Amino acid sequence: MKKAVCIIISIIFIISCNSNEIKETEKESIENNSIKINVGYLSDFAGASAIAIAKNKGFFEEENLDAKLYKFYNGHSAILSIVSKEIDFSYIGHAAHNLIINGKAQILVPNAISKSEKIIVNKDSNINSIQDLKGKTVATHFGTSGEAMLYISFKKSGLKKKDVNLMNINITNLENYLINGKADAISTWLHFTNDYKVLAYITNYSDDIVLTSSFVSSLEYINKYPQIAKKFSRAILKAMDYRKYNMDEAVKLAAELIGSETDEVRKEIDSGVWFSSSDIENALKSGDILKWYEAQEQVFLYYDTIEQAVPVTNYIQLEMLKNVLNNL
Repeated sequence: MKKAVCIIISIIFIISCNSNEIKETEKESIENNSIKINVGYLSDFAGASAIAIAKNKGFFEEENLDAKLYKFYNGHSAILSIVSKEIDFSYIGHAAHNLIINGKAQILVPNAISKSEKIIVNKDSNINSIQDLKGKTVATHFGTSGEAMLYISFKKSGLKKKDVNLMNINITNLENYLINGKADAISTWLHFTNDYKVLAYITNYSDDIVLTSSFVSSLEYINKYPQIAKKFSRAILKAMDYRKYNMDEAVKLAAELIGSETDEVRKEIDSGVWFSSSDIENALKSGDILKWYEAQEQVFLYYDTIEQAVPVTNYIQLEMLKNVLNNL
């Protein structure tokens, strides 16, 4: 009997040792071999700049990552591709965070806070305030930060959605609706060359609304490949640091990636507060990072995109982010 027990203990010990050896081998393989990852980006400066820098300046390569890049035109499509395992990581803007809150993915690294949203009317319009929009036709692209901007301005000005004729117009056609008189005002984040009267900027409501963009992955991928998720996050943080202090080159690299004119992309650099690793580290220490996403949740709650608020710690990889920053 004792002999049998000894044999069983020996077998368990051998299996345990082999298991540990396999884990160490896998870790060593991740550390030393090139790892293929699929990364999504969006076709603007916010959505492409850090990824373009990480690819061009070798920050992915420094982490032994072989990144294949995929262009998306909205964050919702990118999230769906993450869920279906077509890509592993992606940038998303504000609007797609409702899918994060609903459990579709996890935030690895915050990218920026938007400051480009605004509500505009024609220069010769007699509309001079948000209150003057009552009874008017207002257009925006539903599900975007333009819609978020519109509703927070209503909330702060005492208007209701029913007080205006609200139109859902694709972002590419919004300006035409204003030019042709089909809309009295539009809520947008794009830069236009024409001269318009601005009724409100998103920065007017900075105490009530924060529109944060992020780099994300699925919880399944993060749990399965935590070392790769850390490597990706580290490469992105290095790129964000480079972007903050080399903005002209960041514009050039982003323009090349998205296939746009450099001058057009340069117009977007004032559209956000672009984080560096030290900005994020300070936000972690102060608790601001939690406040950003809590404020963002309130926006989604206000226009019924999500049913209820959840703890933001449910969908932000805070401990992993702290670990990466400590080892940057």
